[in-house]
Amino acid sequence: MNVRDRVLALLETRPDISAARLTTCTSLALHTVKDYIHGRHGGTPYVDRELTKAIDAIERGELLRVDQAEPVEISESTDTRRRLRGKARDFYLIDTVRRIRQVLNFAHEQAIIGVITAEYGVGKTESVRNWRQNDGRKIDHLVFEFDEFSSHGVVDFTECLAERLGIDFRAGQCNAGRTLRAICSYLQEHPMLLIFDQAETVMPRVMQVIRQIWDQSRHQGVGVVLLASPLLRQRLEAARLRDLGALTSRVSIWASLTGVQQAEAADILKAEGVTSIDEAAFSILFKATGGSMRRLMAVTNLLVSKHQGKQITEKTMKQVAASLWGLNLRGIEDAA
Repeated sequence: MNVRDRVLALLETRPDISAARLTTCTSLALHTVKDYIHGRHGGTPYVDRELTKAIDAIERGELLRVDQAEPVEISESTDTRRRLRGKARDFYLIDTVRRIRQVLNFAHEQAIIGVITAEYGVGKTESVRNWRQNDGRKIDHLVFEFDEFSSHGVVDFTECLAERLGIDFRAGQCNAGRTLRAICSYLQEHPMLLIFDQAETVMPRVMQVIRQIWDQSRHQGVGVVLLASPLLRQRLEAARLRDLGALTSRVSIWASLTGVQQAEAADILKAEGVTSIDEAAFSILFKATGGSMRRLMAVTNLLVSKHQGKQITEKTMKQVAASLWGLNLRGIEDAA
């Protein structure tokens, strides 16, 4: 059975899964998936790989389970009836998630360029994944995660983007200009939100191409969001280079996020079952995680598996921090 037949069989046997829902399990654009399903193009190796990965994960029950619950709603409200809406697998709707959702929606509605910066581990990528499963299901969009090749070479980036959009192109540096113009023409006919992840790794020439694509298609409704570490904002604000300066002048919305807040971290610990923790120990834990959702969930998992039901003390936190991150907490304790 080929990939398209597997997609059609999945949609037939799982009426709860639509083309839009299936798209959220890939990095593809909704229009690409719809064209693929309806046979309007034969797909590319990348499209086949993305859909195959998604179908395999769905069949294993890792994605789009029928019994999948709602995420946990975390807010600074003391009303727990508003705060907790149901349990999900290690995902919490904190303010970082809401801010990212707002930027994505606004960039789509206004066809603008937005920049979201936060340290590694804060949850940018997971927040985008959550948005894709909710508001993003109604919006045609594409998620592009840069790697060492696409972030450094305009030809590789242009060809990768064309492949993800399902555009036929002829590879090679001599044909890169034609490929870029084909991308612009496609986006003018099928406007969408372009989401670029790990943009702090991108060289100025690739940023220039992104800016040119947006210039050529923004009037038709194309928006762009760049997800990156704070390094990108520093580069854009200090840019003297023509390429970065041209992009910076077109950014309409900035969101510099700090990650999990102290009240949110306390709510997450309680929701996970960590209730007996000294105030000093919690203060050290929060400072050590530094707003990182990834670190917070790692330490929470360890506390639940090894110390559930026990009083969590400063000594416990020293052991956990040393075990997980190799941290010496002396400086953190002094700051606490």
